Amino acid sequence: MERAEAENPSIAIEAVQDNLPALYFVFGRARTEELASEVGREWDFLFPDEKNEVLKAITDTEKEHPEIFQRGHRRVLRKLLQQGIGYHHAGLSPVLKNLVERLYENRLLWVLFCTETFAAGVNFPAATTLFHSCRKWDGKEFRTLMNREFFQMAGRAGRRGFDRVGHVYIRIDDKFPDQTGFFDEAEVESVYGRLTISPNTVLSLLKWKTDQEIDQFLTQNFSAYQERRSEREIKTLLEEIDRQVAESKSYFCEFREDATCPLQRRKLIREQKRLSSSKYKNRPGSQERIAEIKQILGQQKTQRCLHEVCVDARDQLDALGYQRAGLVGQMNVIKQQSQKYINEYHHVKSILESLGYIKEREFYPRGNFALELHVQEILVTELAFSGLLEDLPLEVVAGILAGVDYIPGRREFVPAPPYDPTPVQEITEELLNAGVPPQFVVWSSTPGFVAHAWYTGQGLDFLLENTSLQEGDIVSIIRRLIDLLRQIDDASHSNPSLRERIREMRRIIDRDEAAVVF
Repeated sequence: MERAEAENPSIAIEAVQDNLPALYFVFGRARTEELASEVGREWDFLFPDEKNEVLKAITDTEKEHPEIFQRGHRRVLRKLLQQGIGYHHAGLSPVLKNLVERLYENRLLWVLFCTETFAAGVNFPAATTLFHSCRKWDGKEFRTLMNREFFQMAGRAGRRGFDRVGHVYIRIDDKFPDQTGFFDEAEVESVYGRLTISPNTVLSLLKWKTDQEIDQFLTQNFSAYQERRSEREIKTLLEEIDRQVAESKSYFCEFREDATCPLQRRKLIREQKRLSSSKYKNRPGSQERIAEIKQILGQQKTQRCLHEVCVDARDQLDALGYQRAGLVGQMNVIKQQSQKYINEYHHVKSILESLGYIKEREFYPRGNFALELHVQEILVTELAFSGLLEDLPLEVVAGILAGVDYIPGRREFVPAPPYDPTPVQEITEELLNAGVPPQFVVWSSTPGFVAHAWYTGQGLDFLLENTSLQEGDIVSIIRRLIDLLRQIDDASHSNPSLRERIREMRRIIDRDEAAVVF
């Protein structure tokens, strides 16, 4: 691994110019664009014929989406792409992301500034990867990358059939030189499975599985398998510790707890000194205990033995005791976790029964409706059965549903929606008071403005001007809404009126850049 000390990304690119293409990882959308622009002022990687290929790809895209490079700083991206430089992050529209990815795959981009999402689930190798920083914001705080995160990105370096080795460079941050991280593949953090027991999980199991199959599902999933494997490993370690304990104890003689033992006598002498201190000497019973110790020490003679061996054995026993206690604690946690899925299942089932969704295996209308949903099942079902989705204007319904399962970003600015969100807030409050866990009642009014405006015919330009959101964020909100509408459509088979409204909403919303193509 090499480290490039370079504030200016152009200096880093100069250092790796013989090992391109390069992925330059940056932890911040705006920073990817800024760094790409900086490099674009000094570098141009393409020959004339390559520039023509890029320009053709750009103009073909513009024919279908004439406005694609007209928003914000996207004109700068158009110019950068023709220099073999690009950037990629979640704020880009799907059309632009697709264009950038195609150009990179065709080896027409030689330096691509990107966020870590580019390394997740998409195979885009490079000759070199660079890290502008090894610190990221994880939603709560800035922290150093984990080994797993680092190697997920660094592993993009090295193209099969092109490169004998991959090159990885880290820019040292003068402000945080100690937080660069020394990453070790041998210490990559394990990935653990986690079965989420949602209302849909419980309803689906009750609908389609026998009791025996449900028990098997809850106790033999991947996460449970990992826990059983960990339990076996801990048992093996405990057996080894018990063997070492037995070996250490074999060094002790029969006089170990007797007053003739040098170690025991030292212990008694220390106790005597402690009781004789000003802190303890006047406490009830101290003088009597001191007299007792003096009598014991006076009556017994010290054994002549190699007590240093006992000292080492005693220290070994203490260390083994700490290790054993830690492993036993881990074992207890695993045993508790092995029951957790069963407990969660019965807890969610009891909630569904108390809300009138089911009774044992009997499904009521609410239960049948929620069975077809895969996100915030209880909240969406209650919104439907409250009558709000049928009584309110469709543009308001669109705004309300866009807020389902939405968690606003820390720097988002979106105007308040042009309608009263109180009815939804009252429903969420009632559910929480009824004991529904907060993770099953996630809703925000933030995207309401976006969905309402989109439904009433406004486009991306209007939303970009009136919010801090980027194209990718807006398209994501609308597409998530379209997917939720599809689920509600499936769930509304016994309610033709609601189904008709939902389909009308989908018809109007599923358009332009946000259109879902199957």
